[in-house]
Amino acid sequence: MSRKKSEKKPINKIGRRRFLKVLAGVPVYAALGPVGIASGETRRYGKLVDTLRCIGCKRCMSACKRWNKLHVEREELLTDRNTDLSGNNFVVVNLRADRKNRAQRTYVHWTCQHCAKPACVGACPVTAITKLSRGPVVINESKCIGCRYCYQSCPYKVPRFDFEKRVSRKCTLCYDRIPLLDYMKPACVAACPVGALHYGLKEDIILEAKKRVERRKGPAYILGLEEAGGTDILTILPAKPENMGLVVAPKKVVNQDLDKIRITASGFMGASVLAGLMYGYGHLNKTDGSEQDQDKKGHEDDHE
Repeated sequence: MSRKKSEKKPINKIGRRRFLKVLAGVPVYAALGPVGIASGETRRYGKLVDTLRCIGCKRCMSACKRWNKLHVEREELLTDRNTDLSGNNFVVVNLRADRKNRAQRTYVHWTCQHCAKPACVGACPVTAITKLSRGPVVINESKCIGCRYCYQSCPYKVPRFDFEKRVSRKCTLCYDRIPLLDYMKPACVAACPVGALHYGLKEDIILEAKKRVERRKGPAYILGLEEAGGTDILTILPAKPENMGLVVAPKKVVNQDLDKIRITASGFMGASVLAGLMYGYGHLNKTDGSEQDQDKKGHEDDHE
């Protein structure tokens, strides 16, 4: 009996160790996902926005605010009032009309386009912005100094300054969602009731976008295939972006290093000009003050 008991002890000990190893591996699985664990390689993902299916319910906006703990404004979610991206709005849904066909009005889901080679990453002077291997472009708010160079370099002018937190903020493509229970999808995609938003491997997203355009009888345009050198957000529009009143990005990759130099130089020049104006204003006030003192002293001498 004593031998049997001694034989059972190591079995329980090994089982406990295995359990602890599995438990320790859960955060790694959550960070890398099943693909990263299996192959050691992380594949890029993308999001498809089909404006031709969007009904303007704005559930994507609501889900984004809930997940990122942003302030919910009921008026924005219940009306068709146009809203802009901000430190509190990572996603907006606006009703837009084709300039060549005013009768055609379309709801456009708009957010950070998560460029394949983002200019904001190269422009950030403190390396607070990172392009993750899975696709998202993320701002580390604890490192951000609020210089707003990312906004100036972005071809879509997306990163917005949060005046309360004093940092730049934007969509993160929900990179921090756990890949369990369908949580691998961004909050906005999971909340869409009509399939206007789709998330998956980048190559599958491109194929799906082209299939949807082919099935459509009318004209359509896929935004993100070429703009800014390609983005991980593809948007199907009923017309070209310039006709929809959207920001038109150049169809080339912005040179990050040159852009960083240009933006930094303009920032320093602006600061120098401001400092010069302040110095001149201070010197002028000082001169006026001394003249007034002399006049006052002259008057006092005359009275004497």
